[in-house]
Amino acid sequence: MTLTTHIRADDLLALDALRRALGDDVVRADAGTRDYYASDIFWQPGVPPLAVVLPKNAEQVATAVRVATEHGLSVTPRGGGMSYTKGYLPDRADSIVVDARGLDRVLEVNAEDCYVTVEAGCTWEAVNAALDGTGLRTAYWGPLSGLRATVGGALSQNSAFFGSALNGTVAESVLGVTVVLANGDIVTTGSGARRGARPFTRFGGPDLTGMFLGDNGAFGVKVAATLRLWPHPAETGYLSFGFVSLAAMAAAQVEMARTRLVAEGFGIDRTKAEHSASVNRISDGLKTLGNVAMAGKTLLQGLKDAAGVAVGGTAFLKAHNYTLHIVTEAESPAALEAALARLRAIGARHGVEIDNAVPRVMRAKPFGPVRGMLGLNGERWVPIHAVFPLSQAQKVVAANEAYFAERRPFMQEHGIVYSVMSMTVGTEFFLEPAFYWSDEITPLHAASVGEDTVKPWRDRPANPRSRAAVAELRRGCQDLYASLGGASWQVARDYPYASLLQPETRAMLRALKLAVDPRGLMNPGCLGLTPGALADAAATPER
Repeated sequence: MTLTTHIRADDLLALDALRRALGDDVVRADAGTRDYYASDIFWQPGVPPLAVVLPKNAEQVATAVRVATEHGLSVTPRGGGMSYTKGYLPDRADSIVVDARGLDRVLEVNAEDCYVTVEAGCTWEAVNAALDGTGLRTAYWGPLSGLRATVGGALSQNSAFFGSALNGTVAESVLGVTVVLANGDIVTTGSGARRGARPFTRFGGPDLTGMFLGDNGAFGVKVAATLRLWPHPAETGYLSFGFVSLAAMAAAQVEMARTRLVAEGFGIDRTKAEHSASVNRISDGLKTLGNVAMAGKTLLQGLKDAAGVAVGGTAFLKAHNYTLHIVTEAESPAALEAALARLRAIGARHGVEIDNAVPRVMRAKPFGPVRGMLGLNGERWVPIHAVFPLSQAQKVVAANEAYFAERRPFMQEHGIVYSVMSMTVGTEFFLEPAFYWSDEITPLHAASVGEDTVKPWRDRPANPRSRAAVAELRRGCQDLYASLGGASWQVARDYPYASLLQPETRAMLRALKLAVDPRGLMNPGCLGLTPGALADAAATPER
């Protein structure tokens, strides 16, 4: 199919305008590129965009957005491509995708005033590398996919993992953002927006930063962000526990969360443990053992830790229905021992202590290859999540288990394997079921995990029937979690949001959207802000 077979003449004029403004090296419109950008980790096949823009700086982003919207094209921002919620997928042919990965500079590390400013395409691995040697770290310091995941993507979707049990999601580390609006204006929030001021604080007036966090680009394209820095803790400790039930593990997690002694932690079932443990190749394991040795307080201690991981392996995880893996940090050896003792006592009340190789290895190599987006034998993978008040954890766990018990025959019919992970994020209980099933390997999967890795499964046929069944299960989870009062972060076009709001709040959300994007061209449909709903809102007279 050629570009002209389904694109209007006006859109071709818009494409020519983009090329004249930015150059052919920045604007790509070949079929292969357009098709690649039409799918995410789960949703496929989508709508190929008119073109993909690969800017190198904020000014090129602004030019691309201005030219596109002047010609009536919609704009979809994209980061590292690790999402599964339609957040970077065009919803129409007359659109452009702005791939921000070329905006990858660390603009300023200000150790004295404790902040770092980076471009939106900077990966979390690059952020941490830039801070190496400063003795400082962001409170939340990246997702497991930080080798590829970008700062802008994390801010757009919200994100939690490293440091999140103590410090919450990435949004709580942000001091300000720089965003390109629908008309091409470049605006900055926080104190960095003031004339002659540094970006040292988020406040000093209304919190304009917040509206661009978790917005999936519905309000603008993020091109830079400033994050708060804190001293890197001097001491790190590790604990792992085994549990008979998810309810027992959740009880331990909630009790531990209230101590504020856990830096990060996650609980998984045996199925997840088998997939996660098995997908690591031997070469990766050997590299990780070297990292464990280097991470020791002394060379001797590091070698002992590495030897323990090598001897222990991962077989011990399969002896327990559920396992919990946590990291705690402190400013002194005595404080660390006290924290470990308190957490160990909590774990012993609900389960049994086991080898702590898993959190040790993850800290030694926090940003490994994103092999986890496929299962042991190349099965496709996609999760679903929600967060709840700590007090509701047991109720949520019971409802979740009842839901999947009821759907077990349906999953067996479609060859779907279920697993579950739980975390605490600040004062929230996080639950994330995930699904594995046999399906085709897409170009995105191949590019993300490597052609050599996916080679054995490259000829696997598409399985739209099972994929649709997974989508049905995910939608059922979303409905269940919403009925339990849960909230979800990575909203995009996947999770319900606007439809769940109280009418007055929904009206305010639509008014904000119309104020910064009056034609509804910035990632249309995200957050449930459909063009039709916006048109109705614009036509409704003020009360």
